[in-house]
Amino acid sequence: MITVFTPTYNRSKTLPRLYQSLVDQTDKRFEWLLIDDGSTDNTEEIVRSYIAEGKVSINYVKRENWGLSQTINQGAELANGNIIFRIDSDDYATKDAVETIYKNWHIVEADDKLCGLVFLREALVASQSPFCPFTENFRTNFFDYHNVYGGYGDMAEVIKTEVFRKYKLPKFGNEKFCPEGVMWNRMALDYDAVYIPQAIYLFEYIEDGMTKHVRSNLRRNANGASTYFAEIFHHKTRLPYYLKNSISFWRYAFLNGKGICENMKTVPFFATFFGLVPGYMLNVIDGWKVK
Repeated sequence: MITVFTPTYNRSKTLPRLYQSLVDQTDKRFEWLLIDDGSTDNTEEIVRSYIAEGKVSINYVKRENWGLSQTINQGAELANGNIIFRIDSDDYATKDAVETIYKNWHIVEADDKLCGLVFLREALVASQSPFCPFTENFRTNFFDYHNVYGGYGDMAEVIKTEVFRKYKLPKFGNEKFCPEGVMWNRMALDYDAVYIPQAIYLFEYIEDGMTKHVRSNLRRNANGASTYFAEIFHHKTRLPYYLKNSISFWRYAFLNGKGICENMKTVPFFATFFGLVPGYMLNVIDGWKVK
């Protein structure tokens, strides 16, 4: 069975669209796991009405605000399906999303080196859609997809639950966010996925969404941010990306409370050589902008 997993926080205005897209699915073999991360709007009231309708199997969990990273971790633990398909609460699925997953799942099901399938996300505004370099099914890992083949933008990952549970996002003190790239890059060291150039996920840019505030969010969660950039050096990268990542690491490492010497131990020497000074300068500029 598929677990359609949705972490949500104050998205009562967009949840109805997602719910309707699940009601309209051509294949009903799924559960909707909805984890409410401490919403203060009327999300609970709306979801309770959906449960009462009985049109979709819903597992609704509401708790205090832990942040997105730990909500994702909890979703992995609570999923009843052997397949996890995450859809954010301000997005929605194509009518044949579940059917399409089942039709293609045989490609990865018996291969212990494949973690799942990756489909396209399609934006309501075409210019915002991600770029996929493949025109037919292609096997690679999450890191190489972006850094070898040039794909960019978020995709619709459909992952084996047993694999998803192995790669929990780390928790750093009181920080509530860690880039999901930490999980995907760690998974990429051990598993490939099969990319299928077909859209099953629809989205639009939300003005108050996390994407708009990504830099300030990384600054507030500097341990998670610096961990993400530090672990990119576990992979082979092209020189331009190596340099860019070196700068990005130090841009946020100055805020993680570890000190220069300790941070230097977590990245290669040349990452410090190339990234320390420009990273510090960007960190100062970011600080001015925040003020």
